[in-house]
Amino acid sequence: MIFVIYFLFNFELKAPTTEFINRNGERITLFPLGVEIYEKEIKVLANYAEFSPQAKIFFLRDSVKIFMDKDTCYTNLAIYNLKIKNWQMPERFFLIANLKDKGKITILGENSRYDLEKEVLFLEKGEIKLKERVKLFGRNIKIDNKNNFLYSYLETKIMNYDEKEEIINSLSCDTLFYDFKNDTGLAIGNVKYVDSLGEVKGELVSFILQEEMIKEATFQNRVFLSFQKEDNKIELECKKIKFRFDKNDLKVAYGEEILLGKTYLKKK
Repeated sequence: MIFVIYFLFNFELKAPTTEFINRNGERITLFPLGVEIYEKEIKVLANYAEFSPQAKIFFLRDSVKIFMDKDTCYTNLAIYNLKIKNWQMPERFFLIANLKDKGKITILGENSRYDLEKEVLFLEKGEIKLKERVKLFGRNIKIDNKNNFLYSYLETKIMNYDEKEEIINSLSCDTLFYDFKNDTGLAIGNVKYVDSLGEVKGELVSFILQEEMIKEATFQNRVFLSFQKEDNKIELECKKIKFRFDKNDLKVAYGEEILLGKTYLKKK
């Protein structure tokens, strides 16, 4: 038998059975056989739940599914604070999110919280599929859905894959800002670009993604480049260098204020 219970907190709840316990002087409602929660555009399913009327907090665990407008989240543990409209996912979770004006991304994260009113997601650690063949790995990540921005503040890396799921190139840095709407980004601190030919190091780089690939990247503030093809090698140090790519192949590089340049050619 399904009981339909209406609370005075602007949501509807369905559960096959309920139990009540006293914990630290407060009466807690238990849903040992599962629960369904409906609140405006949110639907929540869980195999077990507890509710604190005093704190207005839901504790949900075991196959938790959260449907928010066009977004879907899967986790085994979630905490929902009705007072401040805040979700917490202390364990690993998988989220399929639809960003405004940009389409769908997928997120695999740990220890996160989501502010419903501000539409901001905070991740302690995350793996984000920006595009079908572009993934971002980072720590201390903030995704602002209203403004279409991503901020990653620790140990960030963007990796580009081919059809065989093999890495074509990667860009790592300390801090990264990414604009979902324009597919542009800014990487700051210990920046390193690596592909099959070599690597580029610097402190600041702006880049543009096009479809599934890097279209353009500009390194500034003292750049060191090292590329090698067969036995031919180029080393270059300059203040600024701009790269243009075509289908992930480097086509043109412009260097400004060159400080040091070396070329090593294969002897014939």
